[in-house]
Amino acid sequence: MVVGFSASSPLKELRTAIGRHFAPHRHSALLIAIIAAFAVRPLAGDTEAGFAIFGVVSVVLLLVALYNINVDELVGERGRLLAQSRRRIILGWILATLAAAERIVSIFVQSGTLNLVGSVSWLLFVLFVTLSELRSVLKQREVTGETICMAVSVYLLMGFSWAYLYAIMVQRHPESFSGIVVANHGSQTSIHSIFPILGYFSLTTLSTIGFGDITPVSLQARYAAVAEGITGQFYLAVLVARLVGMQMSRPAGQQTESSLDPQG
Repeated sequence: MVVGFSASSPLKELRTAIGRHFAPHRHSALLIAIIAAFAVRPLAGDTEAGFAIFGVVSVVLLLVALYNINVDELVGERGRLLAQSRRRIILGWILATLAAAERIVSIFVQSGTLNLVGSVSWLLFVLFVTLSELRSVLKQREVTGETICMAVSVYLLMGFSWAYLYAIMVQRHPESFSGIVVANHGSQTSIHSIFPILGYFSLTTLSTIGFGDITPVSLQARYAAVAEGITGQFYLAVLVARLVGMQMSRPAGQQTESSLDPQG
C-alpha cells in the first residue's frame, strides 16, 4: 500500500502542477491551437509532410479542447451542474475518440467511406467544442484576456465547423461547388488536399468577404453558405453587445481603479 501511494504521488503532483499553471490560460492555448491548425497546411503545403503535421496539430487541438471541456466553472446549484458537467465530459470524450480513431486509421487505410465518417465525426466534435466555448463566453461576468480568447476561438471554430460541413457535401456530391478541382476518386489524398481550400472558403464566407473564386452550386451548399454568413455577422453583433454590457455593468469604483492602474 505504501509503495502504491509513493508511485502515484508524483503523478498526482504533476497533474496538479499542470492544472495550476495551464488551467488559467487554457482558452489562450485553445486559440493558439486553432490558429496553428488553420496555418499549418498553407505553410507546409499540400505534401505528405504537411498532412502529417496537420494530423499532429489536429490531435493537439483535440486534447486542448477536451481539457477546456473538463475544466469548467460551476455557477449555480452544484449537484445539477456536476451532473451536467459529467454528461458533457462523457459526450466530449466519445466524440473525440471517434475523431481520433478516424485520424489514426486513415494513416493505414484509404477509403472514401472512412473519410466521410471521419468528416462527420470531426464536425460533431468541433461543433460540440464550439457550443461549449460559446456557453463559457456567455457565462463570463467581466472582460479579460481569456474572455477575448474564448470569443475569438468560438468565431474560428465556427469556420472549422462549416469547413467540415462543406467537406461532407463535397464527398457526397463533388459538384456542390464550382472553382474547386476534386479528384474523381474517394482517396484520402483528394479530400485532405481539398480541406484547406474549404477552410479558406468557410472563413471568407463567415467574414462575408466573398472573393467569388469559389461558388456554391447545389441548393444545399448555397443555403449552408448563406447560413454561415448570417451566423458570423449575428455572432459579432451579439458579442460586441455582450462585451460592452459586461464592461458597463462593472461598478464605477472598479472601473476607476482599472483606469488609474498603470498596468491595467
